[in-house]
Amino acid sequence: MKKIPIIVLFVALASCAKEPPFEAVSKFKDAEEKMYKHRYEDARKAYQEIQEKAPDRSYDADIMLRIADTYYGEEKYSEAIVEYQGFLNFHPVHRDASYAQYQIGMCNYNELTTIDRDPGQVRTTKTEFQKLLDKYPGSPYEQEAKKYVSICTEHLASYELYVGRFYFRKEAFKAAIGRFSKLVKEFPGTPAEKEALYYLGRSYAERGDRDQAVSTFETLAAKYPTMAADARSEITKIRAQ
Repeated sequence: MKKIPIIVLFVALASCAKEPPFEAVSKFKDAEEKMYKHRYEDARKAYQEIQEKAPDRSYDADIMLRIADTYYGEEKYSEAIVEYQGFLNFHPVHRDASYAQYQIGMCNYNELTTIDRDPGQVRTTKTEFQKLLDKYPGSPYEQEAKKYVSICTEHLASYELYVGRFYFRKEAFKAAIGRFSKLVKEFPGTPAEKEALYYLGRSYAERGDRDQAVSTFETLAAKYPTMAADARSEITKIRAQ
């Protein structure tokens, strides 16, 4: 979890608090101790008290992040997102803006479910990590964001494969073709693409579209040599009909 340099906040609190400097610093140290002991609710109350007594808004940013982090620590991700987004609304070019955006992505990621559920949450998660890459290039969180974008992309591809195979088993081949085609178009190179091409070819064959079926199996063989034998076998069956 993010650790804001304590000395920075000590100086800030000492210079802007309405109460004696040492008392302000003492309160912050107390809030920090609660935070590190995972007493998140108590820490949040302590940070909020400090925040209320700091009239200079330029110092509020660090405390805002601390408060957001307490919600994240409690796994209250919806509340954390609100706080991180609030931080970004007030401090879009702050030194820790990329961190706040990263945490929004992580909040969404931590609420992902299995591939047989609606993929809306996955799309949201991917969007938030992509925002980090687009708005804050070169940030310390860039590689992590790329990793999670890739994970979400594979998750979305797996969902399309799951639904496509469902339609294939039900012999709803037109619907299956729609799902497999979408996967191949939108998620090329993902682990699910190989299987999608295979079932796409079979779906075309089942519907009597021999040319599309052969073309799909040829693509499968060319792109995935380990599937070449299976693809050629399917092509032989189609041409023998």
